[in-house]
Amino acid sequence: MPGTAIAADVGSLKELSKELRIQIINTLVEAGSGHPGGSLSEIDMLVCLYFGGIFNYRADQPDWPDRDRFILSKGHCTPGYYAVLARAGYFPEAWQHTFRKLGSPLQGHPDHTRVPGVEVSTGSLGQGLSVALGMALAARLDGVSWHTFCMLGDGESQEGQVWEAIMSAGNFRADNLTAIIDNNQVQQTGMVKEIQDLDPLADK
Repeated sequence: MPGTAIAADVGSLKELSKELRIQIINTLVEAGSGHPGGSLSEIDMLVCLYFGGIFNYRADQPDWPDRDRFILSKGHCTPGYYAVLARAGYFPEAWQHTFRKLGSPLQGHPDHTRVPGVEVSTGSLGQGLSVALGMALAARLDGVSWHTFCMLGDGESQEGQVWEAIMSAGNFRADNLTAIIDNNQVQQTGMVKEIQDLDPLADK
């Protein structure tokens, strides 16, 4: 049921990912614009996070103090994010028919003032992990146990600010922060490996 994290079996998670990929395509076609690649490639990770029993949330209480925090640093990939938030119960699934329409809360980049479940308004690439680190350190200072997750694109990870945040996270031993990189190996103007190779990414 919507409202709390749901631990599901792997088969169910795979089926849900398929359903939401169809939703993403329908949303993009109806809107006539958007970013299909990064929205489709992120969906398995978002489904596991929100429906695999990893992420603690209450969709019917978006501001629940003990919730985990999630930041979509690659903020242009909202169709996948919105599909997951809607299925989790943060807002009606019918909202997705209004994607990028004038006056809709569901715009091309997430707006935390208008969309339940969105913690941070993002879109300027490379900044999300720094914000996530700040939230994680604030949690430590406040003595609370919620965890912060941040999803970045691999092309986005060519930004210098990302590596400053990574170094700072190690320096401050931020063990309540998890960075997730959508390593789909493609960015706007070509292949990541040909533009600015990140490998060996896992070692870094």
